[in-house]
This record gives sequence, C-alpha cells and structure tokens, in this order.
Amino acid sequence: LGLVTVLVLGYGIMYNFLEISWKSLVKRQYPDPLDYQRFMGNFSSIVGLATFVVIFLGSNIIKILGWRVGALATPAVMSIVAIPFFACTVFLGVENPAVLHSATMIGTAMILLSRSTKYGLFDPTTQMAYIPLDEESKVKGKAAIDVLGSRVGKSGASLFQQGLVVIFGNIIDASPAVMVVFYAVSIGWMMAANKLSVLYLSMAKEEKEKKKQ
Repeated sequence: LGLVTVLVLGYGIMYNFLEISWKSLVKRQYPDPLDYQRFMGNFSSIVGLATFVVIFLGSNIIKILGWRVGALATPAVMSIVAIPFFACTVFLGVENPAVLHSATMIGTAMILLSRSTKYGLFDPTTQMAYIPLDEESKVKGKAAIDVLGSRVGKSGASLFQQGLVVIFGNIIDASPAVMVVFYAVSIGWMMAANKLSVLYLSMAKEEKEKKKQ
C-alpha cells in the first residue's frame, strides 16, 4: 500500500506542476478571456476523445506487455513530453512570441497525454494492484489512498508552487526549480512502480496457486 501511495502522490504532484505552468502560458498566449475560454473548451473536447481511445488501447497494452509496462507508461510519457516544454520555459525563454506559441502547443499535448494515460493506463494498473490484497486492506487502503493520496499530492504541489511564486515572482520564472522537483518525483515514481511490479506479480502468482488448490 505504501508503494501505491507513492504512485498516487507522484501523479498528483507531477500533473499539478505541469498544469499550473501550462495554464500560465495559455493565459499569456490568449490574454483575452473569451479566447482563453474558447481554447480551454476545445481542449476539453479533445481530451474526452483522446481518453476514449487510450482507454481502449490501454487494456490491450496491459494484456500484451504486462502490468509493469502499463504502470511505467504514465510517468515515462509525462517525463519525455515535458523535455521540450521545459526546454522552452527554462532555456529559451517564453518572452519570444514564437517560443511562447511552441511552449503552449507542447504543453497542450503534454497535458492531453498526461490525462489520457492516467485514465487509460495509470488508473487500471493502480486498481489491479489492490486485487491480490486481503479484503480489509483493499477496502481501507483503497479508500485512504484514493482520497488522501491524490489530495495530498495536489495540495502539496500547489503549496510548493505558491512558495516558488513568492520567491521568483511567477511560476514561469520558477521553471528551473519546478523542473528539478518534477524529475526527482518522476524518478521516485518509476522506482516505486518497479518495486510494486515485483510484489504484484509475486502476489498474483500466489493467488493463482491458491485457487488451483
């Protein structure tokens, strides 16, 4: 359960970091409130369609490639797609309109993939991790992790970013610090997923053997 908590916290922190930075760029790209709302409306529609496709593909990915690949897919995708995003915000600077536009579009793809892989791969693999547990652990552990884990991850990330805004003035100028923490959390998440994979496969194997007996 501790490892599952790390996974849930990892997603909450990483996604919150990306979303706040991305929304800040979108507001710069579309300073008019109507243009901003129109962009976000179109984005929500695309997310719905992409999520449907990834959920369909995700079940097949887990069946064919296994639980480990399914569990590692979300942090891997988020980490890889974030590279060009942070390249724009940290190294190139978004004062240039062309760089701002590129960063906004890359960020949009990044958030789209982050949400889609969460619903299509992260959520199913996390739910599967509860299956080999005893009934009490399933009920109590799942409730605690689902409610507290996700909220603590998001709240912690928000508080951290508020601190960065106080220090740097805005979240975009704080991008170097956000990038360091983002990838540190990503490494921790992937290490936890690897360890959980070993435990999950071992417990699933024991469960199968019990059923045969």
